[in-house]
Amino acid sequence: MSRTTVSNSGVAIAADVNGPAGIRTVLFLHAGGENREVWQPIASAVGEQGWRTVAVDLRGHGESGRAPRYRFDDFILDVAQVHGKLCAEPLVIVGSSIGGALGLIVAGERHAPVAGLVLLDTPTRPKPAIALGKRNRLAAAQSLGARALSQVDPAFFLGTFIEEVVADLGRWQRAAKSVHVPVLLIAGERSTDVGPKELEAMKKDLPQLEVVSAPASHLVARDCPHEVTAHLKRFLADQRLSGVL
Repeated sequence: MSRTTVSNSGVAIAADVNGPAGIRTVLFLHAGGENREVWQPIASAVGEQGWRTVAVDLRGHGESGRAPRYRFDDFILDVAQVHGKLCAEPLVIVGSSIGGALGLIVAGERHAPVAGLVLLDTPTRPKPAIALGKRNRLAAAQSLGARALSQVDPAFFLGTFIEEVVADLGRWQRAAKSVHVPVLLIAGERSTDVGPKELEAMKKDLPQLEVVSAPASHLVARDCPHEVTAHLKRFLADQRLSGVL
């Protein structure tokens, strides 16, 4: 595994890369408040299937650079930079929470050549009250010294990032409707982000959606890495994603 950085507008994006350049790639995007380490056991298993794996720290997280303010579109451009410089086709994006939303936007709105998409407890129609509530709880926990959040720039929680994300509630849905590749949703059984109503809406936005679950809360990769690995390895075995067809 090698550690590298990609720069976008002066902000360095840290990434762990495993596997030779030029081969089929899985790009991992973590949830807000996490970092790329959450993917280590999952990426290791995926690499054994012959995939190059790229796991990044989103800006303001982990070892990636800090920014004066955190805008959703800057995160999208970061992913596009990483895609262009570190990934090869066929490309599968695996995203958790806001990482899943970034995958949706990059695949559907920016029309990146993505062969498949895996969403970890990420709806296509976000619920502002839940998103804002989680942001506020994370900000409070960080202010009290929560060790798990020590690697996140406080400005990410204290700014208006979530307000900007949910300002256009139809953006994720519009992007989803433009995604025509295989999509897997791994839902957390104890999560409130993807309930029956959200799932019904997702199936309308993504008719090709495959749904599985894991005994987890919202942060499925953190809670259930073994289950995520099993579901992901099966999904990646699909010949439509392997580049052999």
